[in-house]
Amino acid sequence: MIFDMHADVWTDNFWEYQKGNFDVIRKKYEKKFLESGLFGGIFVIYIDFRKVENIEKYFLEDLCAMTRELYYSKDLIHVVKNSKDFEILEKEKSKKFRVVLGIEGLIGIGDNLNYIYLLHQLGIRHIGLTWNETNAFATGQSGDKNRGLTPLGIDAIKVINELGILLDLSHANDKTFWDVAKYSKKPFFASHSNSRTLCPSLRNLTDDQILCIGEHEGMIGMNSYHNFVSRDENKKNLDALIEHMEYVAEKIGLDKVGFGLDFDEYYTPSGESCEGLNGLENVTKLNNITLALKKRGYSQNEIDMVTYKNFIDFYKRVENK
Repeated sequence: MIFDMHADVWTDNFWEYQKGNFDVIRKKYEKKFLESGLFGGIFVIYIDFRKVENIEKYFLEDLCAMTRELYYSKDLIHVVKNSKDFEILEKEKSKKFRVVLGIEGLIGIGDNLNYIYLLHQLGIRHIGLTWNETNAFATGQSGDKNRGLTPLGIDAIKVINELGILLDLSHANDKTFWDVAKYSKKPFFASHSNSRTLCPSLRNLTDDQILCIGEHEGMIGMNSYHNFVSRDENKKNLDALIEHMEYVAEKIGLDKVGFGLDFDEYYTPSGESCEGLNGLENVTKLNNITLALKKRGYSQNEIDMVTYKNFIDFYKRVENK
């Protein structure tokens, strides 16, 4: 079983809805998820600010498509709203996918801080402050390196902490990262980022950031996007991704790593080709992670930790802080 801490499923879902295709999880993904051993994941909405004119309108329409799809797939998906849901579903031996609803980037709510409460009421339990962009709350990797959290962003951190929403720093620039580390009273995580030492992308984490996440009882999910795994074309493969996991685990512990795979099949427009990682090209290849870990000598308990148990424990730490 694998819990994918970052999947842009609602992006593809919205595109399908725009074409008049509904019941997307059942028709397009259920079989893939079941065959791959997907346990669940954080399914997010993100908006490419470079391609959308009326961002707040687009965001609302995307949210509506998500909630409508959740109605169609209510027999397939359990929307996780707290860590106890995992225990309840296990006791019930439920076969539903455990899905945390997420927002990748707050650009869609403009400067409306109180909308975070509304998102929480809709079932959102994950928020990434930015998807690379500069917004009213924070600064992403494409923004001014000297700009981090805004005063409104500091208030947003308080609300996110208050509501027990999982706070995600993947895509935040370095200044925003350290501002969040200063102001957040609860553990935070990077759901889909690797080691910047092993692959020098700004989307990856420095050693100091990795240690900071560990000190704050957070966790880090390994990202399978090939350009965040290696600059060497010959090393853009699953083995290299596991090396990122081991590098991070050596610094903060095996109990604080997981996988946020960021498969591009969810956000690549129809007609364009996906460039998946060799050996982990898309969600149907998830079982290769387990096989690779077994080959490296990991026990079944250790495999269970990094593929889903660590995330559940992280969720509990956020709730109990």
